[in-house]
Amino acid sequence: MMLTIHTLFNDPNIVNAVIQRVLQTRKDTIYWQQYLDFRRTTTRVFKDYIGQVTGVMAGSINSRYGEKPIRERRNIGSGYGEIAYLGDAYQISIDRLSELQDLIDKFNAAKPADQVAAIQEIVNFIYDDYRQVLLAAHKRMDIIVGSLLMTGEATVKNKDDNAGGVDLLNIELPFKFIKPDTGAKTNFITYLQQQINALKADYGNFQKMIMSRGTFVKNIIGSAEFGDKFKMQLTSNEMYLSTGLITSQLASQVFTGIGLPTIEIKEDYVKDQTGKNVQIYTDDRITLLPQDKVGYMRFHTPYEAVDGVPGRNYTQADGDMLISGYKDKNGRYLEYTAEWIPQITNPNLIVNFDLSTMNA
Repeated sequence: MMLTIHTLFNDPNIVNAVIQRVLQTRKDTIYWQQYLDFRRTTTRVFKDYIGQVTGVMAGSINSRYGEKPIRERRNIGSGYGEIAYLGDAYQISIDRLSELQDLIDKFNAAKPADQVAAIQEIVNFIYDDYRQVLLAAHKRMDIIVGSLLMTGEATVKNKDDNAGGVDLLNIELPFKFIKPDTGAKTNFITYLQQQINALKADYGNFQKMIMSRGTFVKNIIGSAEFGDKFKMQLTSNEMYLSTGLITSQLASQVFTGIGLPTIEIKEDYVKDQTGKNVQIYTDDRITLLPQDKVGYMRFHTPYEAVDGVPGRNYTQADGDMLISGYKDKNGRYLEYTAEWIPQITNPNLIVNFDLSTMNA
């Protein structure tokens, strides 16, 4: 088999093999997949039931021959979601293509027995190019989903560094927001316990509460009453107080021991288009989740899948993402197209503590 740069970037079997390699050896964690699963939508605009009641109402007790009361399934409200368009094209420079051509020449000159090692070198070389393409949309959704979970809203401008730019995406969710004042700081853990107990009647039990490490250090470990509660629950671990080695697992043992949800510390960053590392999970916020999976990443098959640009070959990845390559006088390009939007299915059952006033 004679290999060329054109066949390398356009042969579906080769491209798919490289994509599978990237997926199997993925170094970058996709954070949003902890909370959402892919789910197809056949239309770009879809009905979004905001607040589907997951709890079951108690049934009625009737007399033996009495008529059964007719009840409707309770929906708190509904709205419409619209798929967002994602896509970037990454240029492979002429210099990099020249290096790649040298590897291809080596492959073509090799004996059949040596071509396995030669093709491995080629895959290793173009691995990072495909990694950028495959993960870019996921990293954007990491930022959006993290913002939604911690603040109940997410906005994407036409450029990451354009504060006055056009809003390409703007989502607001009807979380239950609680904003404690400065008086709650002294006994914050007791305040948190009282609030969660009061919420149980309407919201049920919460599986976990997520927060940034900064919030954990400032408001949990830094709480004046944490030491006493820690000693009461875990006397054998008092040494951790003096050394400062209190982990989220130890703190969770304290919290679950007094009837509070498990703590999950989030310390994740994504590099935006300006090259700046963005903290995904906002400080001064604590979000209570009823379960780990709170919705779906709704996806729609891009139109190009059925009516592609002439001369391009397309390879499909997760969420019907399309990967394609093309060439012009400046070099070759790898491009992805995806149509995704996060859908939090029961936002009215999520509670968020905004600690900005308390920590001011």
